[in-house]
Amino acid sequence: MDKLDKELRRMSKIEPSKGFISASKNRLMQQIALHQNETWFRSVLRRLGAIQISADFIAQARARLMYRIAASPQPIKVSLRGMALFLSYTKKAVASTMIMLIAVTSTLFFVEGSTVVEASDDSYLEIISGSASVKHPDLIIWEDVNNLIEVQAGDLIKTEEGSEVVIHFFDDTEIRLGENTEFLISQLAVSPTFGRQAIIEVFLHKGSAWVQTLNVEDGYAGLTFKTRDAVMKALNGTFNVVTDVTEPTSVYVLNNKVSITSLTPETMQAVKTLKLTANQKANVRMVSGKPVITTDTLTQQDRSTPWFQSNLNRDHEHLTMLREKGIERLAQIAGTLPGQMLYPIKQTKERLKLALSSDSDMAVQIEIANSRLNEALVLFEAGDQQKGREALMAYQSIARQIADAKVTKEVARRIIIPHQKTLTAELPNDINTGLVKETLHQTAEILANNPVELEKIRLNNSVQRLQDVTTLVAEGEMDAAKERLVSHQLAVSDALETTQAIEDEELKKEVLQEVIELKQEELTLLNSLTDTLGPETDQGNGLAAMVESASAAAEEDLESTMAVARPLIPELQETEELVAELSAEEIKMAELIDKIYIYNSREGQQNQIARLLKNELENTDSIDYLIDVRNHLRGRAYDYLNLRILQLQRKVEFRKHKATEQKIERSKKLREN
Repeated sequence: MDKLDKELRRMSKIEPSKGFISASKNRLMQQIALHQNETWFRSVLRRLGAIQISADFIAQARARLMYRIAASPQPIKVSLRGMALFLSYTKKAVASTMIMLIAVTSTLFFVEGSTVVEASDDSYLEIISGSASVKHPDLIIWEDVNNLIEVQAGDLIKTEEGSEVVIHFFDDTEIRLGENTEFLISQLAVSPTFGRQAIIEVFLHKGSAWVQTLNVEDGYAGLTFKTRDAVMKALNGTFNVVTDVTEPTSVYVLNNKVSITSLTPETMQAVKTLKLTANQKANVRMVSGKPVITTDTLTQQDRSTPWFQSNLNRDHEHLTMLREKGIERLAQIAGTLPGQMLYPIKQTKERLKLALSSDSDMAVQIEIANSRLNEALVLFEAGDQQKGREALMAYQSIARQIADAKVTKEVARRIIIPHQKTLTAELPNDINTGLVKETLHQTAEILANNPVELEKIRLNNSVQRLQDVTTLVAEGEMDAAKERLVSHQLAVSDALETTQAIEDEELKKEVLQEVIELKQEELTLLNSLTDTLGPETDQGNGLAAMVESASAAAEEDLESTMAVARPLIPELQETEELVAELSAEEIKMAELIDKIYIYNSREGQQNQIARLLKNELENTDSIDYLIDVRNHLRGRAYDYLNLRILQLQRKVEFRKHKATEQKIERSKKLREN
């Protein structure tokens, strides 16, 4: 038992429980006991191919086969001894053949396409370098982490100087913490829609955290990342967050999109929200006592830091590992494939299930639809494009039947979300996933319950296509990017006409705001692609010209939608972002205020203000400028700078008084002369 425990603990990313160890030991001993009598029968079954065989099934089938052979009656002795022996052996052969047929058929009916159970659904922390400690919510003391430790909601994590750790969440999300970081896991739950997705909420007190999340929209899943002055939300994206008690929050987005909301540090109330896309960064600054988000483009200098480079490499390694597991997992759950000898038996099993199910039960149809799409992915991975396309057509045909039954949104998600998750996190780019993604987009549109929902889905699909184009361009796959952009341009949306037909004013406002937000995101992605593509990137395939044309069309479409929305939503801003941009002077002012509040003590703030007045401020003698700076301060810093302003005002008054006296003296001298 101890030896088995040690061997299991040596395996990476696993912290086995006592129950798991005990069950593994029992199963191992059972396998050893059966091995010497089952080897020949197991090898026969495995030669059939495309079968998942359990140990219990092999034992039962073997026992039944040997029983039938042993129970066969002895041949009747007749004068023709050779014929009797022939009949005897023939009967044994027939019995053996029947048992084999029963075994194969039973295997296909009860094992084919079985669900693959994951080894562990736990989330755990792993030390990359240095040391860290964890404080569980039900304990008072901190627990030092040597290598691995399971984490849960309520755990507070602290890293030391020169340390780095990674938190592996059960939904494939990874968060890597840098040195001198304090980090809280506030919430960790399973999405009600799909068990391989998570609802995660975390809080970064100080330090740095690199996030790679790989979920898809299911109505529940997502990552909420909080600091003292900002909230970031992401579904599928990569970003880095840096914050401290005395420093504003900085966010760097490297992949897809992240929404950021500024908060008042005292009350944690939301102020403004905007969406950041790939290659953007943002800072939350205090201006006139209010948090304001300033944005900029991610520079090569930002990307070249050791922290960025190491995490970009680890992101690639993480995706590679997921994709290796994903292909193996797909092959297991797909089972027998079209064109294989036993595939008709699989189809017969599905027809029997359909015949025995009620018309209102969509579970069987959803299971069959998912089976067809799994087959398509495995066939594409094997290079069989023709059979892969046929499986996709069968999948979409079943989806139309489900749509005709007017299913609920939750039912519809069950035939889309698992595959979107697979495509997001697990499959490599050399598989023909573009066709599968397009099929999923079309299926989502087929399952829409009303015209408004249909237009929202179309716009969201359009944004996802452009995100794929951005990813493919970054990877140098220009031909595949062009193909996805053509799919984007061919998609037709009647969102404006559909929205105008809504009679309920409040609903119309809500829908218009969602439509505008999606169109703004679409235009942002196209503008980013326009900036990225150039003569050296285009490679002569016309992609840059196509992006430029699509960008112009999207801008015109957005302006038409804004024109309709303005009378209904007067407060609607025409800018792409939802916050006003700061001028250069305001940014300089915000940086000055941040420097003053580096110090918490009265003496520290006074000395810092004196240094800034002496070294950095060009307008030291400008009272109006200093009054403006003072109005951005509070507390002791406000009082000290106000005292300096009063001193300057007295100096100015004294100079004026001195100048007046000099004028009077000169006038007297002139009159006397």
